[in-house]
Amino acid sequence: MSLISRFISEQGKILSRRVNRLTLKQQRLITIAIKQARILSLLPFRNNEKQFERAESTARTTSIRIRNK
Repeated sequence: MSLISRFISEQGKILSRRVNRLTLKQQRLITIAIKQARILSLLPFRNNEKQFERAESTARTTSIRIRNK
């Protein structure tokens, strides 16, 4: 799993060939392996932890701005 997780971004997206520096054949094999791992519940389909923190901090700052106006 540590090998496969190198090819996934923090948000859970599969990184592109240019970022990974893989050939087309290698990228296809990695994509298939990642999708199989997601189906087997070894990897999450997406990672919402960072988005939740950002949304929470945004809500705090917008509520402060509204109160100040």
